[in-house]
Amino acid sequence: MIGPIVNSGGLFIGGIIGVIFADIFPERLKKALPSIFGVITLCLGATLVGKAAALPAVTVSLILGTMVGEIIYAEALLQKFLRAIFSLLKSKRMGDENFSLMVITLVAAFCFGSMGFLGAFHEGLTGKPDILLTKAALDMFTGVVFGSFMGFSVSLIAVPQFIILALIYMGATTIAPFMTPTMLNDFTACGGVIFVATGLRMCDIKIFPVINMLPAMAIILPLSHLWELYFPFK
Repeated sequence: MIGPIVNSGGLFIGGIIGVIFADIFPERLKKALPSIFGVITLCLGATLVGKAAALPAVTVSLILGTMVGEIIYAEALLQKFLRAIFSLLKSKRMGDENFSLMVITLVAAFCFGSMGFLGAFHEGLTGKPDILLTKAALDMFTGVVFGSFMGFSVSLIAVPQFIILALIYMGATTIAPFMTPTMLNDFTACGGVIFVATGLRMCDIKIFPVINMLPAMAIILPLSHLWELYFPFK
């Protein structure tokens, strides 16, 4: 489980470095780098989208998944949960709507990004942590920047991130016998679309309901398999 440990450890350390050296970072750097990270996220997502084997299945999964997320108010529930946690920690910052929105965006990027899902799944299947090691480098520097103006809350995101990555890693062996190359490619593409939405959100271009889109990651697997069975077109 090298990937999840290094990835979350990098984020945790990056957030702490950002807090310690917050006064050293120029204000223009703090404003410029998040947009750069958003652009990088967009590029990574665009690369993943191109792996789709059955684009109609991916499209339907994203639509249905977003509908499910909207119906159950997934993002609103997560925001309430985060506010409750910060309230227990005596933090008043979640009362700031901009801060709250940024936390939601970072949780989506760090914990639910397709690169993390795919990286943990890939390592669980092959034993190779290369994807998560790449993500660890991105997360560490992202943690430094956001930690410099958001405080220790950025490092705390590493805890749920590690739990999620570890669970995906451990579940990969169970899922592996049922996975086909087509399913894996469509899963990758579905995550890539969500990654693009996250990048647009990080760049403040469009506030997509990223958390509400996540049910699509579960829907794509059976739908891709059905599509492969009944519409085996190349």
